[in-house]
Amino acid sequence: MFPSNDTSTTATDDTGLLAPTPIPTHSDRPLRRAPTTSPPPAMPSSASSTLLAVAMVSLSLAASAAPAPPDDARGTTVRAGFYLAAAARLRPLAALDASHYTHLYYSALAVHPTTRKLVLPTDPDQAGLLAAFSPALKSRNRNLRTLLSVGTAGVAWAAAGSQADPAFAAMAADPASRAAFGAAAVALARDSGFDGLDVAWRFPASAVEMADLGFLVSEWRAAAPPGFLLTATAYFSSHVFAAPLPSVDYPSEALARCLDWVNVAAFGLRPPGGANATTAFDAPLYDRASHFSASYGVVSWIDAGLPAGKVVMGIPLYGRSWFLRNKANAGVGAPVVAAGPKQRGSNATGVMSYAEVQRLAAAAAGGGGRRTATTAYDNASVASYLSVGDVWVAFDGAAVVAEKLAFAARRGLLGYFLWPVNYDDANLTLSRTASEVWMQNEMSSDWKNGTGVRQTQGPVRLPPALRSPAGTPGPVPAPTSGSGSWLPWAKLDALLHLGLLCLVWC
Repeated sequence: MFPSNDTSTTATDDTGLLAPTPIPTHSDRPLRRAPTTSPPPAMPSSASSTLLAVAMVSLSLAASAAPAPPDDARGTTVRAGFYLAAAARLRPLAALDASHYTHLYYSALAVHPTTRKLVLPTDPDQAGLLAAFSPALKSRNRNLRTLLSVGTAGVAWAAAGSQADPAFAAMAADPASRAAFGAAAVALARDSGFDGLDVAWRFPASAVEMADLGFLVSEWRAAAPPGFLLTATAYFSSHVFAAPLPSVDYPSEALARCLDWVNVAAFGLRPPGGANATTAFDAPLYDRASHFSASYGVVSWIDAGLPAGKVVMGIPLYGRSWFLRNKANAGVGAPVVAAGPKQRGSNATGVMSYAEVQRLAAAAAGGGGRRTATTAYDNASVASYLSVGDVWVAFDGAAVVAEKLAFAARRGLLGYFLWPVNYDDANLTLSRTASEVWMQNEMSSDWKNGTGVRQTQGPVRLPPALRSPAGTPGPVPAPTSGSGSWLPWAKLDALLHLGLLCLVWC
């Protein structure tokens, strides 16, 4: 384990590992919920009873359109990985050890911004990769299941803050296009040997878009054949912070009912930097000062109604890097001047693959003392960083991965996913570590008896831009074309039916 630079007081949890003091669960501080609405205006007596009946039927259909997948559909626990097709040069399929995973994702096919159809690869190598992905990997692990991820891919998942996907939003907003898109995606996945689809919409940016996500997963589940896996890769929290509109909460009920599981992207958590940007952990397990931690995100999803047995926690195989203002000041919270150097792996500034983090440390160690490398593991946050000269990198090493998976096991989560598996080092250190640790936890009966998550003290009051909306519902303003909807998706569907009937009868 890396040496610790933490000087805070720690305690032991149910596993005997070092743990910081607990942050409040939602019993202490409730998450933001969609505010209640006033009843709709009274209908004329001649139509009220009929309209009420139609509304009740609509709500019933919305609730029953997509029955929950059978218990045996998901199989055992999940040890998953996302393979970035765009980064195939870093790790060809032949160099990927499929034995470390139960599920592997091909990431990703995008939505065309104008036609609202799947964008298929035109490059022959990429087209061949898509066709060969499932057959090649399943030939080396007959129990492996593969899924085709649709939506945002690449380094966008590693960027901090909430980002919208206008093309995906436009497709999901139109009933005809989302039905056609879903049918085409299912057909392509089955023809290419995939066992399921993943909805990777980063991120629904309004309550209306969240309602569309609910419609989409419900309709796609109803259209999918028996045994076909359907998952979603989502924001780290059930509430999207810093969204352009208020009340952006995931339709957790619909996701729990229609999906086999939700991949919670518990990374990219550092809020967008400003003029006074400083070094910070990108994917800490705990954070005493804010909600931006993997533990908070996981608990928020569970408290929102998603069963722990349908939560798969994401672990990054990349590091976030910066240039220090003063290389003598290299701790957490040190001033920075810019994002770190551009790397071949990510093809982006400020993002380094785990393999590149290791090479940076090795080069410093073998450089004859010209540059000093410092690696530190922080017990309180469960995070690590590397400092070499004026370059500072936050990353998840083997010790961090093991601790995060112990947390996930104690919470009774379905499993984990690595993002992306292309970024691992030549020895597949993190993929191998994660698989071994998870299977050890799975075989042990101790974690099944855990009482819950270790959390830190109550978070400090956040700046307005980062704070969740106030939890006390107030008067609900009438919606405008720019404000979106505050209704749960099932109720929104019913009211849309009511509106259509009013247009016909009134």
